[in-house]
Amino acid sequence: MDLNILADTVEDMILQLSYPGFERRSFNLGLPDAINKAPAKIFAQALKHESELVRLAALRWFRERPGIAKNFSKGIYECLNDKDEWVRMETLRCLERFDGADDSSAKNIALLLEDHDIEVRKAAAKALGKLDNRSEAVLDALRKASEDKDTEVRFKAQKALRKLGAYES
Repeated sequence: MDLNILADTVEDMILQLSYPGFERRSFNLGLPDAINKAPAKIFAQALKHESELVRLAALRWFRERPGIAKNFSKGIYECLNDKDEWVRMETLRCLERFDGADDSSAKNIALLLEDHDIEVRKAAAKALGKLDNRSEAVLDALRKASEDKDTEVRFKAQKALRKLGAYES
């Protein structure tokens, strides 16, 4: 099994399931067993694939395997800077499954609290609440996000602050 087989499978499955109005990036593919059992290094390579659909499939594969994902955390963290908002959001969902984040990693996640995409901002707030990093930079970013123009972003940031024991009404 190699990256080309993974990419072809993902592209074919999406094409078969596509219909008018279908957001291709939103679909969480149920990959065949032969693909799911592929070595993690194939999925790590897929994180840098040109197709956002392949990158999303890799991130979702890692999200279901947080123990394995930790070994490939550098490549996963790099996806926080992806040009596609769905990839950034899925990266956050994957990272929130980790047991924690060091200050540098948490700070990179906190930067996404200012992303132009609302869903990414919500996912960043939720991830920070789960990653249990109480650095001042993270808490300050969450406090600022708790005043976001979007109600759901504010709610997620406030909830994260409560989880971290730093919420002040």
